Amino acid sequence: MAKASGNAKSTESGKTSKKGQKGAAKALAEELIALVPELDAEGLAFLIEQARVHLYNMRVSELEAAAVEAERASTRSRELGTGEARSKAGAPAGARGEFRVEAASDGSTYDIVRDGKWKMFSSEEMLAMVRICSSKDPVAQVSGRLYRWLLAERSDAINDFPIAGLADPSLKKLVSLLRKTFTIKGSR
Repeated sequence: MAKASGNAKSTESGKTSKKGQKGAAKALAEELIALVPELDAEGLAFLIEQARVHLYNMRVSELEAAAVEAERASTRSRELGTGEARSKAGAPAGARGEFRVEAASDGSTYDIVRDGKWKMFSSEEMLAMVRICSSKDPVAQVSGRLYRWLLAERSDAINDFPIAGLADPSLKKLVSLLRKTFTIKGSR
C-alpha cells in the first residue's frame, strides 16, 4: 500500500500519478475483498454504511467544486458583459437584471424571466422555492438557501440568469419577488 502511494508521489506527470492512484485503489479493494469472509453481518453493514457516506461526501465535494467553477465563470462573464450592457442599454448594467414571473393559464408551470431569458419551473418546483422564500428569516439567509436549492435542483437557472453565488444581489431580488408574488395557504 505504501509502495503504490510512494510511486504516485514520485511521478511528475499527471497520467502516471492517476495510474498510481488507480493501482493503490485496486490494492486496497483486493485487501478489502480478502477481509470480507472474516467479517460478520454487523461488520459488513457498517462498511456498507461508511461506503455510502463516503460516496455522498464525494458527490457533495464534486457539486461544490462545480459551483465554485460556475461562480468564477459567471463572474468573468459579468465583468466582460458590464461594458456591453451599458453601451447597449444606455443605462448602467445594474438597471437590468430584474426578475418577473409568468404563470401558465392552468398554473401547471411558471416561467421566471430575466434579461430576455426564460426558465420554466413546474408547479412543484415553484412551490419548493416559495416555501424556501416564505421563511421569516432575513433575506440574506433565505437567498443562500434558495441558491443551494437551485444549485442542487436547477443549476441551469443559475448558469442562464447568471447568478454569481450565494452573495449575488440578484438572489435577494428573486427572494423578494417570490415573497411578494406568492403566499402559501394555511402557513399561519
